[in-house]
Amino acid sequence: MGLPVIPTKTQPEAFTDLLESIALEETAIAHILNAEGEKIQASAVLMENGNMTPDEVIEFQKSITQIIQTLIKKEMILEFKLEATLDAKIKLETNTA
Repeated sequence: MGLPVIPTKTQPEAFTDLLESIALEETAIAHILNAEGEKIQASAVLMENGNMTPDEVIEFQKSITQIIQTLIKKEMILEFKLEATLDAKIKLETNTA
């Protein structure tokens, strides 16, 4: 297996790729949050009907909390990535102006 081929990109193309990658990750997070919301709605019906024990409710809440905490961490990383990308773009624009 050889080395990966990295395509040559202009700076504007590279910045566009970075911003697109952030947007795609944000979209993925939105889909995960939507799925978690649907799970919460389904569990609410089960709780109302008495089909979940208190221990099951607690375990379910713990799992939802863990997923949301992980997504919050991911959001923070994406914010840092976006800030670094925009800062680099500004620096390049001011150095070439």
